[in-house]
Amino acid sequence: MNMKLLALTALPLSILFACGGKESDTSEETTEETTEETTEETTEEETTEEVSESYVRVVHLSPDAPAVDVYANGNAVVSDAAFPGGTGYLTVPTGEYTFEVAPAGTSADDVLPINLSATLDSDTYYTAIAHGYLAPEDSGNGFAITPFVQDMSDITEGNFRVQVIHAAAGLGQVDIWNITDADNPTPLIENFDYGSDVTTELPTGVAFVLGVDVDDDANPDVTFNIPDSLTGFVGVYATNDAEGVPFLFAHLEDGTTVRLDVAP
Repeated sequence: MNMKLLALTALPLSILFACGGKESDTSEETTEETTEETTEETTEEETTEEVSESYVRVVHLSPDAPAVDVYANGNAVVSDAAFPGGTGYLTVPTGEYTFEVAPAGTSADDVLPINLSATLDSDTYYTAIAHGYLAPEDSGNGFAITPFVQDMSDITEGNFRVQVIHAAAGLGQVDIWNITDADNPTPLIENFDYGSDVTTELPTGVAFVLGVDVDDDANPDVTFNIPDSLTGFVGVYATNDAEGVPFLFAHLEDGTTVRLDVAP
């Protein structure tokens, strides 16, 4: 994916004293000096005033959607984003935004009718995920763009932070199990609804086996091997391909993504 980053003075009142002669000159000189100093201070303040910024990354997890270009307030910010894919963080001014997508290689006139309008707060990190089906069958999960806020506070030493997001349009509510120890399976996330997220911390340097139970019988229907190399903040998105086969999509802080398929 190719990414583009988006891209007060005060005049003092002069008080003149009509004292004449040398004293008058001194008053005028003092006033001029004060005016110059005040102007310089004001200019310095204006120069050092920082622009408030937000951080947002984009993920394409809509199984039947083509590669897309992403627009923010009518300006192209990501081009040729294919499924499944994710970007690094874009730095943008804080404020109101409308995010839209159009088939790759077209223009802002060709955006889909579904968009995301959101207020991006200062010094806050977001992941905007395009998910769901463009052509949902029956009452399936239709196309949407959903923002998720990241917790980028300090992480406990020896842990990594993971934000798990259920974006698998082909699945309903699921339960996530830790079955690393097959003799002692432990539920991690219960009653996990489509479109929701959960953030937690896990120890680094440890490989996990996660199970996904899709029919609420406490027996995982598919399992995934999670590598022991995860550090920092990691987004893990549950999704599925156009045929309905589920997989996990890991999104690292630097924008790198890793697809994790069902374990054999």
